[in-house]
Amino acid sequence: MIVREPRSIFVAGHQVKWFAPGAYDTSYVAAGDSIGFAFDAQTGSHAIRTDRSAAFYRDPNTFAGVPNGCDVRSSSRSGGEYLLVSGPQIAVSAKKYRSNIRADRTRALADQLRYWVISGQMPDVLAAENTFRQISAVVAKPKRDPKAARWMTPRRFRQLTETVEAKLEGPLTVAALAEEIGVSASFLSRAFKAYCGQSPYDFILSRRLQRARQLLEATQHSIATIALASGFSSQSHMTSVMRARLGVNPTMIRRP
Repeated sequence: MIVREPRSIFVAGHQVKWFAPGAYDTSYVAAGDSIGFAFDAQTGSHAIRTDRSAAFYRDPNTFAGVPNGCDVRSSSRSGGEYLLVSGPQIAVSAKKYRSNIRADRTRALADQLRYWVISGQMPDVLAAENTFRQISAVVAKPKRDPKAARWMTPRRFRQLTETVEAKLEGPLTVAALAEEIGVSASFLSRAFKAYCGQSPYDFILSRRLQRARQLLEATQHSIATIALASGFSSQSHMTSVMRARLGVNPTMIRRP
């Protein structure tokens, strides 16, 4: 199994590690409380404070809290984009491992941290400290919309994400996705965000960006061809979204 190596930064006394999508096999004992954020759905096996491995499934846009001293072993053949944060302002409530936890603002905060790592544009210390405080607050008290969350079951959510993946290359819209399952676009948006902390529009855009990044790294197709294969209307559209969301342009991602 190929083990992915993270990019990392140190800012305001905290370490932020960003893992690109890919297979991994890792084991460690947490040297302090840390928070892991899964941008993508992930499957594999893990053993938490035990020698017995068990299969796991992580929904996208969810976090896991890993307390100080926790013994972790985890592996996945497919992996997924992941972020790991540790430092003095990161605290895990109840001092026990928790995963698949959702909170409304977590995705936006994770996007901010990822932007710092990928772009190399470091924030000032005050801004960084504020971001870490917000992360700890969100993790301590995750909130959900009970009514919308009841409708958006794990099975229904997986069906929706599979539909997105299958139709990513085409002109996929939230309205078309909602019509396919027989609900209004506004209801789907509320339920989707209540479940995973991200709107369906942002989810579709993030999946298109990930596909584009994978094609840029793994193929020699032209950037224009990759843009269309990832569902963007043009190369310029993909470039502008990539700069705004990731802080890089396609040529910076493409491997020599």
